[in-house]
Amino acid sequence: GKNQTVVSISLKKDNDSIKFACPKDSAVFPAITDDSQQFCKDSWCSAQATMGDAVSIKLSKNTEEKDEKKKPNLEELNIYTVTMNKQSLTSSTLYFQCRPEKKPVEARVDTPGGKFDKDTKCVIQVAAYGSKPAAEVATEKECKLNDGLSATLNTSSTSFTFRCPEGSRLLPVNFDKAYEGLACTKKRSIARMGLGASLLEGKSATSVTTAPPSSTETSGGSSSTEETVAAQTPVKVLPAYTFSVSEFPEKDVHVCYYCVKGDVKKQEIDARDEVCKALIEVKGVP
Repeated sequence: GKNQTVVSISLKKDNDSIKFACPKDSAVFPAITDDSQQFCKDSWCSAQATMGDAVSIKLSKNTEEKDEKKKPNLEELNIYTVTMNKQSLTSSTLYFQCRPEKKPVEARVDTPGGKFDKDTKCVIQVAAYGSKPAAEVATEKECKLNDGLSATLNTSSTSFTFRCPEGSRLLPVNFDKAYEGLACTKKRSIARMGLGASLLEGKSATSVTTAPPSSTETSGGSSSTEETVAAQTPVKVLPAYTFSVSEFPEKDVHVCYYCVKGDVKKQEIDARDEVCKALIEVKGVP
């Protein structure tokens, strides 16, 4: 079967909203309802949960599309808007699928870690940032391009937070998957690697929100000057990724991610200056 597209979008702060369109003749699943809207807990939609007040999704038919020349066929697509209404403290991931509109969109359970159902046209992965970074500045690591990063997780250290350099992106796109093994070449579902683990995207501790990063390093400066500088610092929320293990494997497992510059495709990762490999060794607990 054709590979499904996984599109990742992020909501970083209150009132952030993002529009996406499902392909022709397909609609979002779980279906849009007026009350207790559901979302999928993983990209296979093997489980659903109620959305709560933090994030909402609505169908916004494209009526105000003025530029007919550029996007001639948008009016026949279903367009959805996902909005962060009230930011939670911690980050979370919500999934939606685009499925055929004509068929009854009945509950159908895909096996986590298996192949996507062939009717699933694409998967929308929504990273809803929490207001609190997952790690402190001191423990969050930057994966620098043309370099690598490694971490070892065991029962006394169960999570690792890293960020990609600005202007680069994370591979694989789907948080349910990662590259496996020291060579980092085989993409697999984390569910099939013999461990319980997850990857979350959230706010980097290095994000510039209220105070400039330098204000903590200067000593003896009066607070009033710091506040003036802070007022002029634009808010810049940068992403960081936290890999957490909830269940350790019996044997050591190597889990791997790439940060790649711009639009480098996975097949093109041969120029070392355009890539950083984050290798996480998860120690086995026999």
